[in-house]
Amino acid sequence: MQQVRLEVDANVRRVSNGTALIGGSPFRVVRLSSAGAELLDRWLAGEPGPISQEAEQLRTQLIRGGMVHPVAPGVEPLPTVTFVVPVFEDIVGLEELLRSLRRDHPNEQIIVVDDASPNSIAIAAVSERYAAELLRHDQNRGPAAARNTGWRSVTACGDVTRRPSVIVFVDADVESRAGAVQRILGHFDDPGVAVVAPRVRARAGRSPLAAYESHNSPLDMGGDAAIVYPGTRISYVPSAMLAVRTEVLEQAGGFDEAMRYGEDVDMVWRIIHDGHLVRYEPGAVVEHRNRLSLAAFARQRFSYGSSAASLASRHGDKVSPLQLPVATVTTTLALLFGGRGLRSVGALAAVAGVIPLARKLTGKVDAPNEEALRLTAMTHKYAVNGLAVAATRSWGPLLLFSRRTRSALAAALIVPALVDWICARPALDPITHTAMRVIDHGSYCAGVWSGVLGSRSVAALLPSIRISARHDD
Repeated sequence: MQQVRLEVDANVRRVSNGTALIGGSPFRVVRLSSAGAELLDRWLAGEPGPISQEAEQLRTQLIRGGMVHPVAPGVEPLPTVTFVVPVFEDIVGLEELLRSLRRDHPNEQIIVVDDASPNSIAIAAVSERYAAELLRHDQNRGPAAARNTGWRSVTACGDVTRRPSVIVFVDADVESRAGAVQRILGHFDDPGVAVVAPRVRARAGRSPLAAYESHNSPLDMGGDAAIVYPGTRISYVPSAMLAVRTEVLEQAGGFDEAMRYGEDVDMVWRIIHDGHLVRYEPGAVVEHRNRLSLAAFARQRFSYGSSAASLASRHGDKVSPLQLPVATVTTTLALLFGGRGLRSVGALAAVAGVIPLARKLTGKVDAPNEEALRLTAMTHKYAVNGLAVAATRSWGPLLLFSRRTRSALAAALIVPALVDWICARPALDPITHTAMRVIDHGSYCAGVWSGVLGSRSVAALLPSIRISARHDD
């Protein structure tokens, strides 16, 4: 693997004169020797550093632990690639996508899978115009089946000269920015990387929907690189564009064709479960077309929510709406909703939790008490946000039966929306922004409950409350 510049993860702090890193997924503290800290400084500056087994072990440990990330590796040669594009009647979108792919990849194989579009002639004409191979389903079978048809047509042909190293799945309603795919493919120089996803940004527009989506798209995982892992900051990546190592795709069996929605999350989680590395690369950007009406916007969110029950049946508590240690949940609830006495008890319990954490940090950082206080405050901040999201996107109907819980639900909808508006300052007034968030979360919650009632299982609603926090040394 070629050495490239590293950057520290956005959720990792480097303290004690650079000899300790705090963060990662799951949370851990990594203590470096002075030589190790100097070596990390060189990697962060883009310098190669000495080549040794110990240096390579340290580099691998930091990358696999999500403490640092490679920065846009521009390695050569890039792996061979085939693009697979599922499409249903989106003629305009297919044209824009193929144009953007051919701009950067004039000779690579592109396979368009028409999932029984009524206007198949137009789909065929666009595919031919951009030298894309066309496959067609006689009946609409959904995006998972269309993607499987595409990649299996390549691996089943028996011609090893046509077998690509990487399959890049691209939806017809996205457009690739210049250089995006090359940036993704550079990560496959690391043999441990199985999947890489770019940042999916909402397409710019002047409508209220476009303004809201610019900061609140469910497909946009943000501007910070990350390792994808369930229950962490980036717990999934969408299939709007998804690059998958071909041999790993075969081992995983591709997408689950029984799932109309959430099939991308399911496959990524299965690949992670098998021990492979999935990486999010925000430096590579594709643009996703916004929904054109409020009804279409609400249907999209409903559809995403409806996949929660299916994912819960396959992956258990990975899809839980709230995943926190029991001590954090109880103290946070006491501080938020208790009377004066209960709030005092909750505050004392939170402070008491600092003591064992400080002991755990002793010898690893220079100021264990201050770090323990900071981490405790941060954990409770995440808990407040997690409770608000769980209330509005999963538990809403359960909170309508008393005045107090209805007030809590209203606060969970309105307060985060106003905070988001103040921080992001979208091209919307705060009332419209809040209303959009209510429709967003409300539609998703309706989808969750639709799936729960249809599956006759409440697994997607259950929190995952751990006995203790996950701390790895």
